[in-house]
Amino acid sequence: MKKDTENIRWSIPLILFLILCILSIGVAIIKELKKKVITPPVEIKKIYLPEVKKIPVAIIIDDLGWNRKIVKEIEEINVPLTLSILPKSPYGKEILEELKDKNFELLVHLPLEPMPPSQSFDKGLIKVDMTPEEIYQQLYSDLKDYLPYIKGVNNHMGSLFTSNPEKMEILLTYLKEMGLFFVDSMTSPKSVGYVLAKEMGIKTAKRDVFLDNSPNPQYIMEQIEKFIEIAKKNGKAIAIGHAKKITIDTIKEMLPVFEEEGIEIVPVSSLLE
Repeated sequence: MKKDTENIRWSIPLILFLILCILSIGVAIIKELKKKVITPPVEIKKIYLPEVKKIPVAIIIDDLGWNRKIVKEIEEINVPLTLSILPKSPYGKEILEELKDKNFELLVHLPLEPMPPSQSFDKGLIKVDMTPEEIYQQLYSDLKDYLPYIKGVNNHMGSLFTSNPEKMEILLTYLKEMGLFFVDSMTSPKSVGYVLAKEMGIKTAKRDVFLDNSPNPQYIMEQIEKFIEIAKKNGKAIAIGHAKKITIDTIKEMLPVFEEEGIEIVPVSSLLE
């Protein structure tokens, strides 16, 4: 009996120790179960949507050189317009100096002879009765003060001259030798300038829309809308406006429309063929 009592006395601490161990293990397991399970982040695959390509258009502003104030109006637009300077205009060279290092592409607005009864009183006019040498001399006189900052020319008036294949070939040959492109203002539906320049391997383009044949703002807005529609149809377009406050103000007002329609204004050299 004494031996049994002794065994019980020794076995109780052992049992208590085992129970304590079991409880400790249980508590540890419960704690582990209560811990927040952190799952590895799910890898999110990037979805690359195709970039929506904007439709490029160019707007040429003709007749710069007579009004210095309009230059400030143009600079406020802050888009890459193409500016065409009349070579013998009173402020042409001053405007070139002011704009040559800014975000504009520069052309010379080359005076060519118009179809009668229209007349051009601009200095530097190139006429159909000139010899090849006279054409070259007048062309060089018109361009020399603007090189190397201009990249090309577009015609001022010129419905008679641009309709004459022989004279246009002479003029375009000289432009090609000078490394200049030609934009046909299309002042006459009979103009051969654009087609002939392509045949001669000269970088060229032609005007699609005149913006401001009327000084009415509503008319100019409608022409801009027409311009946008042509660009959407053809994938590009070229418009010509003039250095007038009403034209510049209307273009500025319509800039949000260009953005909404996915139209991007670019230098005309980006659209050459």
